[in-house]
Formats: sequence, structure tokens, C-alpha cells
Amino acid sequence: MEERRQSLRRRTLLGGKIEFLDRSTFECVVRNLSETGARVRCDQQIALPDVFSLVIGKLDERRQVRAIWRRENEIGLKFMTAADYDNVLSFTPKLS
Repeated sequence: MEERRQSLRRRTLLGGKIEFLDRSTFECVVRNLSETGARVRCDQQIALPDVFSLVIGKLDERRQVRAIWRRENEIGLKFMTAADYDNVLSFTPKLS
């Protein structure tokens, strides 16, 4: 299988939190981590938006992430960059 990751990932076992919308939170475990993304495992299967925040308390880090893949209770995440935000469509209501 061809390696598609942009940077080397290191195995971890860090507690994390997934946050989205009105600060809804779910506990997770960060199983591996790199400069560009992470793989997290949740004890429960949850319906998440494609973009949300990952908080890793031990590293004092909060990152906006995009879910790249999902398998059972694991999610592959890409850390969002300024270029990623340019690709997100925004809706501006038309005022009459």
C-alpha cells in the first residue's frame, strides 16, 4: 500500500476532546499524531460534522480539523490550514 501521509506520524495515547457547534464535547483518545493530522478513537460511534475542534489537554493544544476518513470508532483527521479555510464555502444572506 502506498503511503499518502505528508508527514511521519508517531504513536500516542493522549486523552482528547472533540468539540463542535455549541461546545458539544465527546471524549476521545489520540492514537497517533503528526504535524499535519491525527487519528482518534472514540468509545462510542458519534455523528460528527466534517469540521470540528480537537482539544489535547496534555499538550495544551486546540486545533481545527477536518475528518478525512471514518472507520467504526476511529477517525482520521487533517489539521486545517489557512488554505483549507479558503476552500470552505461561506453563505452570505442577501438582504432586501
